[in-house]
Amino acid sequence: MKGIQQEKGKDKLEVLLLSVDCGYGMDLAGAMAGDLKAMKRQGVEDWPNVILKDGFKDAQRMFNLDGYGLSLIGPDGIVRGIDIYENDVKELLKDVEKAKS
Repeated sequence: MKGIQQEKGKDKLEVLLLSVDCGYGMDLAGAMAGDLKAMKRQGVEDWPNVILKDGFKDAQRMFNLDGYGLSLIGPDGIVRGIDIYENDVKELLKDVEKAKS
């Protein structure tokens, strides 16, 4: 995703990270520290990261997600893909760009 985001630019694609660590009993400070460490290691520390207090329960309730994976939501709020692979993202982004024009 890092390469695709860099290629498209933040004005075309914004990546949002969802952290479910608190759902596994980790406190907020621990989740924040662990997420920041992992994000720095991956070179994505400037990406927005949302810590979900109740982990996957929140992911299911708020976003209808059922596990780890990529989801693509267009700027119009329409979900374009759930549990997709990185290879699918480029094709789905083409659909989003067509819908915008």
